[in-house]
Amino acid sequence: MAAKAIVLENISFEIDPTRVLREMRISRIERIDQIEEKPLAESIRKAIETAYTLIQGKGVYRTYGLSGAGENIVAGDGLGDVFSGSNMVKLLSGCPYASGLACTIGPGLEARVEQLQKAGELTDAYSLEMEGGWMADYFADRVDDRIQAEIRKLGYASTMRYSPGYGDWPLEKQPDVLRLAEAHRVGIELTGANIMIPRKSVSAVIGWKLSE
Repeated sequence: MAAKAIVLENISFEIDPTRVLREMRISRIERIDQIEEKPLAESIRKAIETAYTLIQGKGVYRTYGLSGAGENIVAGDGLGDVFSGSNMVKLLSGCPYASGLACTIGPGLEARVEQLQKAGELTDAYSLEMEGGWMADYFADRVDDRIQAEIRKLGYASTMRYSPGYGDWPLEKQPDVLRLAEAHRVGIELTGANIMIPRKSVSAVIGWKLSE
């Protein structure tokens, strides 16, 4: 099985101010108006307003059939050695399918952060940067939700979401993961150092387990 890629355009979102505070390591405060440093509070408010105008959430995923796990690799048609390492074997062993996914917030926010940095507006740049990092994970969760709904509908259970660079699944597998997910469909490219562009992007794999 190698189903067609599913592209999700203009994923809806809502920015949670409390989550933004946690992303910025501001603890024990639930609301922005509780921040004593008023310039920082204003910067965070402004960043949230700006983020709504710049973020364009997009995602894509594609599901592939797996033929079985060996000692250090999980094989499948057209997969090569992308799912290699003990963590991948543990994750995908016994899974008949796996979905590769990629998502991004788009380039707009990152471009604005660079503008603010060059202008010396570092607090505003930092606030916006932190929001972008969280939103990339937010969209990964939304694509994850879509995949898991499909998995459950077809009578399977899902593994956790796992990304290149974690554990013993090296970042060098990133090009293959993006190829499998067809990440180019949502504008994600890769540098020579295997860094995704836009930087606020996520790639991962989710396994389809047989329901018990």
